[in-house]
Amino acid sequence: MTVLRPADAAELHDVLAGYRLWEEDRAFTVTPLVGGLTNNNYRVAVEGLGRDYFVKVPGPGTDGFIDRATAAAASQQAAAMGVGPAVFHVDDATGIEISEYLDGYQPCTAWEVALPDYCAELMRLFRTWNSGPVLPQTKTVFDMVDEHYDQVLRDGTVMPGWVDDVLAAYREARARFLASGLDIVPCHNDPGAGNYMRCVVDPTKPMRLIDYDYASNNERAYEIGVFVGFNFFDAAQTRFAIESYLGEWDAHLSARVQVIRMVADVKWGLWGLVNAKAWAGGDFDYYKYGLWDLRRALIETLAPDWEEQLGRI
Repeated sequence: MTVLRPADAAELHDVLAGYRLWEEDRAFTVTPLVGGLTNNNYRVAVEGLGRDYFVKVPGPGTDGFIDRATAAAASQQAAAMGVGPAVFHVDDATGIEISEYLDGYQPCTAWEVALPDYCAELMRLFRTWNSGPVLPQTKTVFDMVDEHYDQVLRDGTVMPGWVDDVLAAYREARARFLASGLDIVPCHNDPGAGNYMRCVVDPTKPMRLIDYDYASNNERAYEIGVFVGFNFFDAAQTRFAIESYLGEWDAHLSARVQVIRMVADVKWGLWGLVNAKAWAGGDFDYYKYGLWDLRRALIETLAPDWEEQLGRI
């Protein structure tokens, strides 16, 4: 079923007026924001309220791999835990979400999240989030990879021959994890540095974790593994992240993080290929992004200790 959503700021203005979240006589403006890869985001300023709103409008094709009910529940749960921004309204029909605009905050860069102070705070933030109540949906990274692979086949997307080697290594990693048992916790699952917000006007304010579209109950090691992989952490930085998360070094978790880091690249590589179809003609090259991530996954399986880490899962 096709879900009709506002296509631009003018259409969104009419939709927001219908929600009646503020007094009808208050004028408000809707300003598009840049930076969203699969959603259209807006800042809404309401006259006389003294605060602005952040509005997320789901993008085309995202209903194929995002569970809107789980995303809404995760956003609200994170707000209640002090991990994410306050949530004011979720439209169950369209997935439009209205939340607190984090005034004075800005998204981190990949360079910033690698700085020890920021990394340590983010690991504590993840630890808090992972300790919360279970979410409505359990969807592991292995479920995500298999789903995306089926979608790539459905779309008829052409993949280079070397991707077969990546998929074979992925299937071995999946078998090892499933045999060992999964440590299922609520996970954010979306590692982009732009999802980590820091307050630049008052550095004493806590960081915030935003965008729960991909949230689900998942393997704990994935939360760390996808973070360190996506942000290009080396071995020393990865060790620091694990120590910050647990409060101590743990060789078993380290092995799981290293292996699932490769699985994460398979997941996001296939995600890129799926979005290459959904956003055909857009200004971001999802196909190139997807193949780059899949190639990185292949390179990770060539690490000298890859087989050793597989055996320690």
